[in-house]
Amino acid sequence: MRWTRAYLSMGSNIGNKYYYLLGGIFAISQLKNTKVTVVSNFYSTDPVGYLEQDKFLNCAIEIKTQLLPYELLRELQRIELKLKRVRKFRWGPRTLDIDIISYGNLRLNNKDLVIPHPRYKERNFVLIPLLDIIRDKSYIRSIINYNDKSVKKESKGKLLISSCLLGKKTSYKSTANYNYIISKLLKDKFEFIETCPEVEGGLSIPRLPSEKNKDKVMNVKGIDVTHEFEIGAEKALEKVLKNNIKLALLKGKSPSCGIDTIYDGTFKKNIILGNGITADKLLLNEIDIIEVNKDEQ
Repeated sequence: MRWTRAYLSMGSNIGNKYYYLLGGIFAISQLKNTKVTVVSNFYSTDPVGYLEQDKFLNCAIEIKTQLLPYELLRELQRIELKLKRVRKFRWGPRTLDIDIISYGNLRLNNKDLVIPHPRYKERNFVLIPLLDIIRDKSYIRSIINYNDKSVKKESKGKLLISSCLLGKKTSYKSTANYNYIISKLLKDKFEFIETCPEVEGGLSIPRLPSEKNKDKVMNVKGIDVTHEFEIGAEKALEKVLKNNIKLALLKGKSPSCGIDTIYDGTFKKNIILGNGITADKLLLNEIDIIEVNKDEQ
């Protein structure tokens, strides 16, 4: 099946808005036969329709996908639900809203899906982020309302990042867990504050693999390395507090950085529910975490 280029508009105005937008972007990148290829800047925008609500944070992304339009719609709605989207009323507040703006050259006008999006030409909060990434910029420029000042580009925010996701060889095998979206698509939009809690806790590169078993972290030879992991967690928290960071992008399944699921301590690649030592420390201090895994698009 051939690949189709599609453009999506994303918005959030509840809670940690970056958590929902970036969580949506990483979830989209994990869809079958789908690649996130470009991410726009992030923009603060006034609400439309129902005005008694917080400002929105908006962005746009370009994807290449082999999913058919209705398949893509279903997957995007599933991601919205996973990130706690509730449709109480039209134009109301939401954790995450994802709209398909265009899908190749397709024109579709059905009850539950219209492509191109029927109102995108009227919305600067769609057009301005779209202008960052779309290839036919001249047309988008011609329909933007330049008298509307309600859409403002956000300044660079700070995110805590697992060093290995940036391509640093800090894993226990002295390898990286490079992630394309972090290293290529987000690098000019955020200031990354790096952490590798295991190394910062005093463990070497390379080192014996470790897994968490209840409240302890043991390496494959049965040596207790909990203390080193706890030191690393404290140092990660210090960076977060010093830089007023509210969101961390951490390597999944790790005994330090894993969120929701980790390896079970048997070194047999069994997955159980649980958090790594650093993840637990950050969560207790009300820092949101997005799990990110190796992804070489």
